[in-house]
Amino acid sequence: MKRVAIVFALFAGACAWVAGQEKSVKPGINDPFQNPDVEKFAKTFEGESREVFTRRDKVVGACQLKPGMVVADVGAGTGLYTRLFAKAVGADGQVFAVDIAPKFLEHVQKTCRDAGLKNVTPVLCNLDSVDLPTNSVDVAFVCDTYHHFEFPEKTMLSLHRALKPGGRVVVIDFRREPGKSSDWVLNHVRAGQDVVEKEITSCGFQKTDEVKELLKENYFVVFTKAARQPANGPKPVTPVIPGYGAVVVYPDAPEQPAKGSKLVFDVTGIGKNPNEPLPGLVRAATLLNLAGAAGLKPSDLEIVIVLHGDATSGALDDAAYKELTGREHPHADLMKKLKGAGVKFLVCGQSLARKGYDPKRVRGEVTIAAAAVTAVVNLQARGFAYVPAP
Repeated sequence: MKRVAIVFALFAGACAWVAGQEKSVKPGINDPFQNPDVEKFAKTFEGESREVFTRRDKVVGACQLKPGMVVADVGAGTGLYTRLFAKAVGADGQVFAVDIAPKFLEHVQKTCRDAGLKNVTPVLCNLDSVDLPTNSVDVAFVCDTYHHFEFPEKTMLSLHRALKPGGRVVVIDFRREPGKSSDWVLNHVRAGQDVVEKEITSCGFQKTDEVKELLKENYFVVFTKAARQPANGPKPVTPVIPGYGAVVVYPDAPEQPAKGSKLVFDVTGIGKNPNEPLPGLVRAATLLNLAGAAGLKPSDLEIVIVLHGDATSGALDDAAYKELTGREHPHADLMKKLKGAGVKFLVCGQSLARKGYDPKRVRGEVTIAAAAVTAVVNLQARGFAYVPAP
């Protein structure tokens, strides 16, 4: 009998509420789950007034589960569907009960134990990731939960990684239709079905089915992770450095970014268009976005950018740069975002002197090094991989 070992991943509560680099699309929507009244929520989630409760058996049937499958109940709450799925996949199957609230997961563990269900794994996740093993899940179930995703792109990319090739995502959420939906739905749910479908398909999923007659207040849509990328590919994403260094996600490809990597970018050129950010900075943003798409946090990498040669002017503050070139600083926004992701900047002191730039007018994100060559050599001696970025 093959079974995924039960691991109750209750990490420190504060860690579960750490967001990614981009802004929340619905700040505060998950505040009630920081310390939920479980009994109160159980009455709400498992009450006769809730459509997905009264039609739960038909919903499970429409998910087309088979014995031995691995299912992720994302936003498990009080475990209503977790327990139903555990019965549906049988003793040889496995259910991950994924939620951001430790109290919910404690309740799920207890109710499953009381019901004699031994194939459920509670998983405490983050606001921007489901935190599941790569290629581990056959079917993911997201019921009245997608509108609670504060970081939908990063969360869906993490779910894409967790699904096996050909794995499915079942999304059930409230119909948001002005003039038809209740005021509560219009105020609480940020987006309608069309927007949700576009967001999910942009993360590498294909819409493959829709069950239209089962529910009235909710829609029921099925998405599939293709074994191979679609011919036209998913749209590029920027999960860590918004607006720069967009990447296309290939979650099953070898040589993904590795946790603990240390890199020094040797940036010397300004590129063909002086009004655009330094290519070397964009290259660093690309690496961070690749890492984010692979499930890593910026703190999992250590990156230092050394500016010298023609790129030295990028180290100047906004006013000094405009005095020098007559243009607004084209690198300022990207440098701030890279700094916010933990990237360290050094500028060659010798280059500053040769070009006659005032060291006092170096921008706050940048530290002056004695020389670029010594900075690069010293960093390599400390285990940093050298990345040329002319």
